[in-house]
Amino acid sequence: MTQEQIDRRDALIGYGAAIGAAACYGTLAVLGRKIALDIAPPLVANTFSMILGTLVLFAIFQSQIRADYKVRPSRKGWLFVALAGCASTWGVTFWFLALGKAPAVLVAPLAGTSPLFALIMTLIFLRGVERVTIRTFIGTLMVIIGVALITLGIE
Repeated sequence: MTQEQIDRRDALIGYGAAIGAAACYGTLAVLGRKIALDIAPPLVANTFSMILGTLVLFAIFQSQIRADYKVRPSRKGWLFVALAGCASTWGVTFWFLALGKAPAVLVAPLAGTSPLFALIMTLIFLRGVERVTIRTFIGTLMVIIGVALITLGIE
C-alpha cells in the first residue's frame, strides 16, 4: 500500500468517524432533552452519562489503553490530555444544561458552531501543524450563517 493510499484510507476513516460523531450527537440531542426534562436534572444526567461512557470506553479499549500507557507520555502530553478531557466534560455539561432549558432543535445547531471555535484554536495552537486556508474560513463562515438561519427560523 502506498503512502497516498494510506493517507486516503485514513482520511476516509476520519470522515466516517466525523459522520458517526454527528449521528451520535444528533441522537444525544433528542435523548438528552428527554432525559433533562423527564428523568433527571441536567447535571445528574451529565454525571451518569460521563461515568457510563467512561466505563464503556474503558471496557472496549482497555488493551489499547495499557499499550499506550507503556509509552509514558511526557508531562506536556498529559497536560494536553487533561485539557482535552476538561473541554469534553464541560462541553457535555453545557450540552445537558442547554437541553434542560431550550429545545433540542435549537441546541443542536448552536452546538454546531464548534467549527468556529476549532478554527480559532487551530490558529492559536496548531499554527505549525495544520494549514488554515481561505476555503476553511469560508466553510466556517457558511456553517455559522447556517446556524444563524436555523436559530432565527425557530419560533
